[in-house]
Amino acid sequence: MRKKWMAAALCMVMAAALAGCGTQKEESKEAKNGADINGDGKVVVGCLAKNLVDPFQVVLNSAVEEGVEALMEEGIVDEWTGILDAESDAGKQVDRASECISKQCDIVIMLPAETTASDPALTSMADAGIKVLMLNAKTDSTDEVAASYSGSDDVEAGEKLAQYVIEQVPEGGKYAHCLGVVGNSAQIARGEGIENVMGEHPEFECIGEFPCEWAADKAANVATDMLNKYGKELKAIICDNDDMSSAAQQVCNNAGRDDIICIGVDGSQTAMAMIKEGSLKGTILQDGKAQVEQSVDVIRKMAEGEEYDKEILVPFVTITKENVDDYYEEK
Repeated sequence: MRKKWMAAALCMVMAAALAGCGTQKEESKEAKNGADINGDGKVVVGCLAKNLVDPFQVVLNSAVEEGVEALMEEGIVDEWTGILDAESDAGKQVDRASECISKQCDIVIMLPAETTASDPALTSMADAGIKVLMLNAKTDSTDEVAASYSGSDDVEAGEKLAQYVIEQVPEGGKYAHCLGVVGNSAQIARGEGIENVMGEHPEFECIGEFPCEWAADKAANVATDMLNKYGKELKAIICDNDDMSSAAQQVCNNAGRDDIICIGVDGSQTAMAMIKEGSLKGTILQDGKAQVEQSVDVIRKMAEGEEYDKEILVPFVTITKENVDDYYEEK
């Protein structure tokens, strides 16, 4: 009799456990229904990366991978494409968008290669019913077509670049501007921000805007040329990213001109290491991880049927020797 009672009790426990599992599965399925945009019973997420090599893009790509995999562990996402590389080529990004359509993605995180040329990648996916979450940069129709945008105000970054130079060189002087990829939204907006501030300071003269495509070697060449041409009149080199500012500063330092202010955007670990050792004076931190976290949170909110913001802006932060220890991850 005792054995029969124990067997019956065990059956009841197992039944309750199975019922609980069933309830959890139903709750998980119900929770993610809002992200099943095409209604095929599963949530598929894609990622169109700009490239896999630029240091800041590597940070963004890694954060996307970590965030989407966490959503998969939570049961919110069923499949994802992995990082699809555009190799900084807008045409290839459009081709990658076609892959996302053929894979029946519900949601795609997109880091555009260019403002105008990458726009068809966004519009083709949106026309196919995909919710596109633009990350870090915009294309021409982002504000109208994308489901959401997570990034930072690059005009603000340009203004901070210029303000820092003015603070460091109050007497004014000549400065050069090393551009990112011409036509990229960050390049355009940062240039606008620099002009907003420098336009009010006639004591500063821009001696040239040089397309350097975010590349350290090209910025180093600009620094060498400007030193040779202007000598002591050169007071600053403003760069659209840290790869360029770090390289330009190294050229200046090697020439015995560590008084020249070279500053860029991103807050890369390389730049912060140079700030910590005293060979670079500052950088403008762009918190890429926080930008990605916002995009990932939008997916979660979609899944749970919650409202989400159309645009989420993460503030830039000026990093100098005074606060570098709060952000530098020493290895």
